[in-house]
Amino acid sequence: MASVRRPALFLDLDGTLLDIAPTAAEVRVSPALVPALARLARGLDDALAILSGRTLAEIDTPLAPLVLPAAAEHGATLRLPGGACEEIAMPPPGDWITLLGAFAASRPGVRIEVKHHGLVVHFRQAPDHEAATVTFLAGLLAAGDRGFEILPARRAFELRPRGVGKGNALRRLMETAPFAGRVPVFVGDDVTDEEAIAAAHALGGRGLHVGRDFGASPAAVRAWVARAAESPHILLGDG
Repeated sequence: MASVRRPALFLDLDGTLLDIAPTAAEVRVSPALVPALARLARGLDDALAILSGRTLAEIDTPLAPLVLPAAAEHGATLRLPGGACEEIAMPPPGDWITLLGAFAASRPGVRIEVKHHGLVVHFRQAPDHEAATVTFLAGLLAAGDRGFEILPARRAFELRPRGVGKGNALRRLMETAPFAGRVPVFVGDDVTDEEAIAAAHALGGRGLHVGRDFGASPAAVRAWVARAAESPHILLGDG
């Protein structure tokens, strides 16, 4: 008798479940999203996780009162089922924060975001500074190996600890109950999500891209989540 294929779902937030906004403060959460996620989590026996570049607190805030397993800052912080956390103890170097602050101050529209385990340089409001930004970041890394790497993102570049990534986070969660033994399904939208898409495929699951599979529409992803909350089998492409 063939074994029953049961999905485990992994979701990015910004650009996937949430519409992209000019600034984080302008991001709006659909009123139907959290109830749909709660129903879907129950239908998956809690095999539902968020994989995001946001910090853990920034993941939890728009999804409250849900507290889901999560990979924050691309997996530098990993909250396992049950609430225990695994963390890469690599805060961004203080001199880099100072240097990047000065860099941004001289370029209107460029914004620096300091995370627990990395730095982000946003140039969404100043796209002409993209080349100067990546050149400056490459210079920081060339000055001495601090264990970080440059990660391209949508209208931003991140400095994150080397070896951290959503693909590794997905694989780690798939080792734990209730994810273990299930078929991973991941949905993301950005360059930073491609490694998790590849990891899901490598584990025999589905890796879906918002642009390629949902018409570049987070609203379409939310509608798919709502349908899956009633019929979880559709996550595996069965309808």
